[in-house]
Formats: sequence, structure tokens, C-alpha cells
Amino acid sequence: MKEQEIDNHQLAIRYFEGRISPSEEEILFRFVNAVPENKNVFRRWEEEWMLSSKLIPEVSNEWRQLQRRMQVRQSLSSVFRTKHKQLQRFIAVAAIAFLLLLGGTYGLYQYRATDVAGNLFAMETAYGEKSKLILADGTVVWLNAGSSLRYAGNFNTKNREVFLIGEAYFEVMKQSDGTPFTVNTDHYSVLVKGTKFNVSSYPEDMQAKTALLEGAVDILYQGKHIPVAPGELLSLDKQNGSFSRQKVQASQYKSWTEGRVEYDKITLNELAIRLSRKYDVRIHLDDNLEKEVAFRVSLRNEETVGDVFQALSEIIPIRYERRGRDIYIKKQ
Repeated sequence: MKEQEIDNHQLAIRYFEGRISPSEEEILFRFVNAVPENKNVFRRWEEEWMLSSKLIPEVSNEWRQLQRRMQVRQSLSSVFRTKHKQLQRFIAVAAIAFLLLLGGTYGLYQYRATDVAGNLFAMETAYGEKSKLILADGTVVWLNAGSSLRYAGNFNTKNREVFLIGEAYFEVMKQSDGTPFTVNTDHYSVLVKGTKFNVSSYPEDMQAKTALLEGAVDILYQGKHIPVAPGELLSLDKQNGSFSRQKVQASQYKSWTEGRVEYDKITLNELAIRLSRKYDVRIHLDDNLEKEVAFRVSLRNEETVGDVFQALSEIIPIRYERRGRDIYIKKQ
């Protein structure tokens, strides 16, 4: 290798290991974007590092730290701004490729990002996982288990539209010019300017729900604007198109982002569905259980699924049996 190439290679290694400074990232960007061949060189270095690091336990921890750094930055925009989009996308895809190579063993950070049709990026979480990202406008998004979020490759402070399948918690940054942020689901859209809220709209669920913690949002449904106030939960019955509104302790709808199971009022049937996603298990409810009776549950630690059902057995008369990923709930 030439001396300059050796220096750039060392910068690339520091980037993969999460030890690179912002000024060094600028140097790495200029190298990668100088000529097309440099992108191929960078890809080769990335592949060599991925293969070698699989055998080094210390690298696993450093890579997790890098993922945290990537997720808490504004989609790399603090360093790679508009003129850097090509490298930003290139490095992001390389990072995700590494996660997939390792088999998604890092829990919170197991997700998939791809450049899909129409220059849209897709972020996905598997069952049993959740992920956090910060969009280019500063908006924080927590993506729950079995969910996906799509947004344009040119997402910015003027283009603030995302597409959600599943559940996500948003802390939307308010823009000085009032540009709204829109969350599109399979049944309605949520229009906001700066607020904290949770949206749940899994395709298999009978209802789509939006809970507002702070600020104000409008639900856009079939040409109508339906306002939601802080502390309200707005639910849409997907079958008949009717809405219901209720006052709730809205913070409970953020509890999943903190690893807690906390609901003021939830049925056993709904809880089983949510726990199935959270722990990536199959929960079978016996026919003689009272599945639609609501109760309160508050578990504030990262309990195992067994711990959860042991605690539930002290609240409601149930017993459970686990066989691999299958959990059978019966009446006591």
C-alpha cells in the first residue's frame, strides 16, 4: 500500500471500531468520494474487517458502541451533510450488513435497513427486539418489535414524512418554519409539528391506536381532521371505521421503550399479543380463560417472559407452562 492509502485504511478501521473523530471522518469522506475506485477499496476494507472481527470478542462490544453512536446522531448529518449523502448511505448499508453477518445477536440493535424502490429507506425490527434512531430533522423514533419504518433518502427538515407498520414512539422536533411531520399508517395519518406520541397499527390488530403524551396532533382519516389532546388515546376500529377516545395515563404507552410492561387497563388477550412480540414467543390462551376482562399490570424491570407470567399469576388466576417458544396459559 502507498503511505496515504495506509493512512486512509487506518482511518477506515477506526471508523468500523467507533474510534474515529469528526475531523477524521471528513478526511475519510474525501477519500471515499474522490474517485469510484475508492468506494470499492472501502468496501473491501469493510468486508475484511467484518470477517476478521467475527473471531474477536472485543470487537463485538466496540461495534455495539458504534451502533449507539450512529443511532444517537442525526442520521450522520452532523458530519456528512447534504453534500455527503452518498457516503452516508454507503457507510450505513455497510453497518447494517455487518449486523446481519453476525446474525442479529445484539438484541436492541437488530434491525435491517435497505434502499428500496423510490429511494426509500426501510428500518425493520424483528420480534423480540426494538431499535432507536434519530432522523435528519432531529426527531427521535423508537421502533417496537415486529415493526418497520420507511422514509425517503432525502428526508430532511422540509420533507418530514414517514410510513409506519407496527408500533413506534416519536419525539418530534419542532421546526422554526412550522413544517409538519407526518406518520402514515395503513389506515390513517398522524400530523404533528412538535410533540411526543405513540402510534400502534399492526396489520393483524383489530385497532389502530395513537396516544399523545405532549403537544397536539391531528389524525387524518378519509378527509377528516380529528384532534387529539395530551393524555388521550384515540382508537380506530379497523372493521367499521369508528373512533373511540379515552383519557389515559399516556406515559404508559412509552413504557415499552424503557423495557417496562405497564398498562392501566389491558385485557389478557391483548397482553398476550404484546408479550408475544416483545419476547418473540407464541402464547396460547386456554379457551376457558376470561380473555377480555381488563386489569392493571406494572412490571418495571427487564423481566424474562417467565418472570412476567409468574407475576401475573399473583394478579389473575392463571398458571403457565413453557415448551420452547410456546407458552400455554391455563386457568388455575
